[in-house]
Amino acid sequence: MRLARLLPLLLLLAAGAAKAELACGDLLAGLGKTPAYLVFQGCQAEMGLQDQPLVARYRVDGRHALQAERHLQRHYGLPELKRYCCMWDSTPHSWRDRRTGVAYMLVMASGETLVRTRADWPQIDFFEVSVKAYAHDP
Repeated sequence: MRLARLLPLLLLLAAGAAKAELACGDLLAGLGKTPAYLVFQGCQAEMGLQDQPLVARYRVDGRHALQAERHLQRHYGLPELKRYCCMWDSTPHSWRDRRTGVAYMLVMASGETLVRTRADWPQIDFFEVSVKAYAHDP
């Protein structure tokens, strides 16, 4: 009987512990297999931003951008990149990891480019991928 009363508290503590283990690093590798063409560039805690996310950055060579986009769509639901003004960009996509309860935000974009078709993405030097992890609910 006493254990039945403590069970909800223990479950809350366990869920909080899973979030507490979140650390800056290769966030995509922590979520699953990351292809070699998604090259981890580093991670930092953005203490000045709301909810102080951990931000991991990745770089993808233009010749692998379509593969990267498809991988991120399949595994994380990234929207298709579209051309806006002078660059290729996805809209930011958010999801929550069911195992840990951690919230993530993902975006993929090129820098400014004259490339107007997806078929010409290999002409773009690189694309950037940003993954934000929120240890606290945003």
